[in-house]
Amino acid sequence: RQPMVTSIGILLGFQLAFLANWALTSETSPAVSGTVDTVLALAFLFSIALFTLVLFRILDNRIVELPGERYRVTLRIYLVALISAFSGLAAALFA
Repeated sequence: RQPMVTSIGILLGFQLAFLANWALTSETSPAVSGTVDTVLALAFLFSIALFTLVLFRILDNRIVELPGERYRVTLRIYLVALISAFSGLAAALFA
């Protein structure tokens, strides 16, 4: 549980710093200007939302039934968020 919380903190920090830097570098034109930029922004926003959901599920201590199943679902959501974040970066690098 704790390594997942740590990795979410690191990845969310990286993503938010990347998005902030990306928004600040384009002073005259919009940061999202093409298809690849749109794909990257949507992938990052989707993964940020999922990472936030995973963080809520991991830190919620009101679990009353089937904690093992809840953790498995949380882990699957975490993996989808991770794949979404890195696929957005891959799209930006190779397109």
